[in-house]
Amino acid sequence: MLKKYGIGILFTFITIVLVLLIQLLGLFDLANYKMLDFNFQLRGPLSSWASHQENPNDSLDVILIDVDDETYRILSDIGWPYPRGKIWNRVITNLADAGAKVIVFDVQFDSRDAHTAVALTVFDGHLPDNYVDGDMAIANAIEYARTKGTEVVMASTIKNEPSRIPPEILITPNDVIMQANPDHGLVDIDEDKDHFTRRYRVFNVLGHDSDQWLLSLGLKAVKYFLDIPDEPGISYNWEKHEFEYGPIKIPTYGSDYPGFLTNIYGPASHARIGESEPWQTFQRFPLAWIIDTDDFDLPVFEEDTDWMGTFDPNSSLNMMMSMVDPEYQVPESPFRDKICVIGVSVEVMHDYKSTAFFDYLGAPTLMPGFEYHANAIQTLLDQNFVQVWGNTIEFTSDSAAYQIFLIIICAVLAYLIIAFFDPLWGGLLIIIEAIILFDISITMFTTDTWWLFKWISGNAESIQVPPAGHTMFIPIVAPLFVMALTYLTNVLYKFIQEQRDKHFLKDTFGTYISPDLIDQLYEEKREPKLGGEESVHTAYFTDIQSFSSFSEKLTATELVELLNEYLTKMTDVLLSNLGTLDKYEGDAIVAFYGAPVPVPDHEYRACLTALQMQSNLDGLREKWLNEGDRWPEVVHNMRMRIGIASGMMVTGNMGSAQRMNYTMMGDIVNTAARLEESAKQYGVYNHVLKATRDACEDKFEWRDIDIVKVVGKSEAVHAYELISRRGELPSGYEKLLPAYDEALQLFRSRKWDLASEAFKAAEKYEDMFPGRKSNPCLTYISRIEDYKQNPPGDDWDGSHTLTRK
Repeated sequence: MLKKYGIGILFTFITIVLVLLIQLLGLFDLANYKMLDFNFQLRGPLSSWASHQENPNDSLDVILIDVDDETYRILSDIGWPYPRGKIWNRVITNLADAGAKVIVFDVQFDSRDAHTAVALTVFDGHLPDNYVDGDMAIANAIEYARTKGTEVVMASTIKNEPSRIPPEILITPNDVIMQANPDHGLVDIDEDKDHFTRRYRVFNVLGHDSDQWLLSLGLKAVKYFLDIPDEPGISYNWEKHEFEYGPIKIPTYGSDYPGFLTNIYGPASHARIGESEPWQTFQRFPLAWIIDTDDFDLPVFEEDTDWMGTFDPNSSLNMMMSMVDPEYQVPESPFRDKICVIGVSVEVMHDYKSTAFFDYLGAPTLMPGFEYHANAIQTLLDQNFVQVWGNTIEFTSDSAAYQIFLIIICAVLAYLIIAFFDPLWGGLLIIIEAIILFDISITMFTTDTWWLFKWISGNAESIQVPPAGHTMFIPIVAPLFVMALTYLTNVLYKFIQEQRDKHFLKDTFGTYISPDLIDQLYEEKREPKLGGEESVHTAYFTDIQSFSSFSEKLTATELVELLNEYLTKMTDVLLSNLGTLDKYEGDAIVAFYGAPVPVPDHEYRACLTALQMQSNLDGLREKWLNEGDRWPEVVHNMRMRIGIASGMMVTGNMGSAQRMNYTMMGDIVNTAARLEESAKQYGVYNHVLKATRDACEDKFEWRDIDIVKVVGKSEAVHAYELISRRGELPSGYEKLLPAYDEALQLFRSRKWDLASEAFKAAEKYEDMFPGRKSNPCLTYISRIEDYKQNPPGDDWDGSHTLTRK
């Protein structure tokens, strides 16, 4: 057992160690990131323009105010950066008037307003009394917003300046704006190794030694939206590995990262899938619309417009509509009680992030940075965090035990499959194992157990959306890899072992059985060992007629060359018919059929071999004759006798443990040898035992030769001449066989004179080709004369005892 499975177990252990090393080096991280992205795309968006239209009261809590291409075009005469005293202050006041709960800026206001800065330079640092300071206008707008119950969160960031000590510096809105005491949050976003954005920080610190937690922009927005008090502030629960901030529990992405995986709610809101409307994962409004009021003329429009007045009961438009229709209802403000995140999507600003929905439905679209903040804010509000099995995708102290466990389980299952199934079925089962793991992974992410059937059927849009907080991602790339590697290493080992075993079998059997039989021997897992097995097989002997005369006519070199050519031809025929070569004895070939690998029709194959060998010898004789005087006449007339007998024999490796030979033993082996030897007394060349003939009688043409007691045996055996395949009798045999059979019946009836005359008549049809010194008819004519002088006894059974080989 240990020998059989030990190497496979060792290979599997090495595979596990190798995969864990690759995992430790982070080489699977990128693939796992992409697998996470695939999970998001398969789950699909959680929100869209269509869902906003169908359920306007069920839309997300975050709204995007976008400096988009439309805004950039409309305000092109004003130019970027927009003047704070003309544009940004109006954005704040208008949104506050529209009922926004929180206004969040993903736009830096750390430096002074550009227009104000120019004025300060022109007027030597003192602004004229009637000049509107853009930064002061924003500060005033922030204070105005508070009176409306709207909080404004500004953007801050941590920068590194190598020339400073310490190098980290917190960049906040400038001092003038800060006079209004607005809160601010960090806008810094981390990227993964593949430059995609998937995580979101809860806080950061200013320097490694600082214990002051600077909260992120998203968390500050949540604070004011949920009215979370300043105290006790944010804390960390070490036991549960989560941040606690008011009513919100934030599971961390590992113990070393102060943040979470962002649940991306869909493609970028400005993305267009085909010819459709923008996707609108979040409701999105161009910034130009927000400043479009009765008292502000947009530069590109000749007529006065008032888009924001649509939601103001006191606007001239709504007042007029109310006068016309007393039942007129003022449209509900889409900004009421919402978090309005303001940012830039116009391409020239390059504030874009690559996210899981980057190429959703074949429409590659980057996500503006401020929308990524919106996704993080909505994730926090919905408590809809993406949890990772083991806490991190990467191999860390948090995930090590989980990932090692999963890798080992998958490797062991893969090994057990390989150990007990052949490579083809094993490979199929491992594919099924991988599909099951993949299915479990997606099911844990989507909570839809039927997702695979929906996906395969082209109905992926019906995959259900998981409830908030029930999204779990399982990193399965390493487990899938360990399955494949376990399969490949073990199959490769099995292949190498198989080739080694086949080489061993070929070394042992290759000289005397065919390659097909060696393959079969390997498939049946038979190993050469001392001892034999008793079964019914067919013994096969050949010998060259009058071979001693060849050595008198040929030199030793010529004799070797002749024999090699002859034996090669004959052996090829033998092996092609699945015969087993026992040995060469000079010019003789000793072989058998049916071992070491069973051959069901071994009698037929032995007889077929005899006919094919005789045919090949005909070809050799013609070849040697065509070579002119190279060979003497004795070579031109070479004949071969064959003896075949089927019966019980022992086959196996005989010899010593150090040196063995696969051979045959048994009485039937001696019978076959005697049939080959006695064939010359009858002048036949294929001498076959009746048991062999009976097994394939209908496939060949036969002649009954004799019931004979060969030298060394006390029991008579019935022998036949194998003539040809059925229906292929040589010329003259159609007359010879009936005449011969009639003569033989007379002989066995003791009608000596009639039998003698009949044999003489039949003998006229015998083919006495060069080298043939006798034939069965002549043998019986001579025997009849002997029987006339010495008749057999009354108990004579028709048999004859040979006195010489």
